[in-house]
Amino acid sequence: MTPHGNKSPGFGDEESPELTPPGEGFELYRHKNAEKMLTRNWYGYYWARRTEEDDYEIRSVPSMLGEHSVPGGTMPKEGFEQHYEKVNFYSGSQRE
Repeated sequence: MTPHGNKSPGFGDEESPELTPPGEGFELYRHKNAEKMLTRNWYGYYWARRTEEDDYEIRSVPSMLGEHSVPGGTMPKEGFEQHYEKVNFYSGSQRE
């Protein structure tokens, strides 16, 4: 299953980067209202994994090839799950 309407994430102007998680346990999430936001060069995607405290450690998803994922801090579970949903998409291929 790919994100929203069976479309691959739109990154950059021409290509999508390799969507390889930045570390063990990270999964791809997208802001539930990303398509309605007008933030330039932000597509609403984050890598996230659960912490020992049951919150979410987040990292950026590069918007262009050659960029690196960077730490985004920790978000409380309640707020993260209210605004983000898991995307079943990995390295440009569909998975079930």
